[in-house]
Amino acid sequence: MNERNRNAQLARFFQHNPIEDPLYLKKYVKEHPDNKMAWYLLGREYTAQGKLAKANYCFAQAGEIYEAFEEQKISIDGPLPTAALQEAAAIKRHAAAMERKRGRKTRWLPLIALLFLLAVPAGKEVATSSDLPAAAEPATSPAAPAASAAAGPTARADGPVLYYADAKWGDKLQQIVAGGGAGGGKAVIMSAPDSADGKWREWHRTVRPLVGVAQADSGGGLSLSAYQPRVCDCQLADGAPLTPAIQAWMQARETAAVLQSAMEAYAARNGVLPDKPEQLSQPYPNNLLPGVSPGMKEAFPEALKGLQELAKAKGSLPVDVLAEDAGNPSAAASVPQSQAASSSGQPKAATAPLKEPLRILIDTEKHELALVSGRFILRRYPVGLGGDKTPIGDFVISEKVRNPNGKSNGDFGSRGMTLSDTLYAIHGTNKPSSIGKDESHGCVRMQQADVEELYDMVPHGTKVTIGKGILPPAQPGEGGGEGQGAGRGDPKSAFGLPLQTKDDNPGKTYKWLD
Repeated sequence: MNERNRNAQLARFFQHNPIEDPLYLKKYVKEHPDNKMAWYLLGREYTAQGKLAKANYCFAQAGEIYEAFEEQKISIDGPLPTAALQEAAAIKRHAAAMERKRGRKTRWLPLIALLFLLAVPAGKEVATSSDLPAAAEPATSPAAPAASAAAGPTARADGPVLYYADAKWGDKLQQIVAGGGAGGGKAVIMSAPDSADGKWREWHRTVRPLVGVAQADSGGGLSLSAYQPRVCDCQLADGAPLTPAIQAWMQARETAAVLQSAMEAYAARNGVLPDKPEQLSQPYPNNLLPGVSPGMKEAFPEALKGLQELAKAKGSLPVDVLAEDAGNPSAAASVPQSQAASSSGQPKAATAPLKEPLRILIDTEKHELALVSGRFILRRYPVGLGGDKTPIGDFVISEKVRNPNGKSNGDFGSRGMTLSDTLYAIHGTNKPSSIGKDESHGCVRMQQADVEELYDMVPHGTKVTIGKGILPPAQPGEGGGEGQGAGRGDPKSAFGLPLQTKDDNPGKTYKWLD
């Protein structure tokens, strides 16, 4: 059939046979009329809907692909084989049950099948996670440097290539498959779970693997490993072997986010960018950070270069121009992004994990404090408040001090952070039973382990929003036990920095409102 006749036939087919569901297959077949696998999958969709004439047309276009999968030949006017009809009926019943159970999530399955089957050379098989032996899982990789974790995939020679994707993880999967997988290794797409209201990504509940792509054999075939039910209705692979690599990647991203915030804070205070990482850890009152970790030192040159180039291009300091470039993909590729915090506490879109400046949200209704970056909740801690005595509004951290009472077990605990040069502060307490209650005189009380972790993560100038109902409901299983915040995760993996400066202030008696 010549090009003109084929296009005319396609036009007539789609005019008289509109495809209501799914739209992605209709679009794909229109754009790739020679793709026989797409025609086959579209025929299966029509079969599941009971539209056999349309299905037969699609199967005829699929030709040898249909023959390979169904092991029978058909003609345009011929009947669909009985075995295929029975299988189609079973698929339809199962799809209807899954629609009722999980909404429309099962529609990812045909798309994934399309992506993987099209990527496999002719004559090769596609293996699913249930086909692979346990030994097929790759060795996990050690911690990646914070610089390499700032954007895009991260990997080590002996571990998987890690990608982060949220709502558009299907697009990332398509890119990986189109590129032939992970160059002989394994590629893993990860995501953070959604909050109960769907507005946030709950990083503090840990990032988890979604789907993996690996070489199935030496002939170039690809295998698919699904790790979460939302990927497909299939046997799920064990994601536990990937946990060390993912946790190392998360720690590297957190380190990069803290470094970004500290460098921006230094520029805001001094009018110039820091020349070396040690400038971020100076004696009180310039103690942006208590110390600088090896990961920060490794990431510093690249981060500084990106900020300098951006400042040169814009003719102003990065603290001014980063907000302008928050949605600029080219800026995101070289330098962390920054955006002003919303006074309502609502999240803003993030182009990559933890690219936006760290900020603090305090929910007076839930008695919780969250450390966030864009739409990502990094930490979530229980706090003690003062009811109507706790002010509502926007503040910044204007001071950080270690042992504000001169000792770690005083009224203000081992750490304190003043809010906008007022008598209100975020601090520890020697009354841990007050956490979760309104017993303070207006300040924000935290458990010791929690306030010490938060102190290490946020520099001066960090924005703080206090409001009612600004955090999502806690997920099942979250709770604030002694020494562990609500949804904080494993205390053994808590963020911490070395003490490399003098950040106490023994000459001052603090009179915060407790």
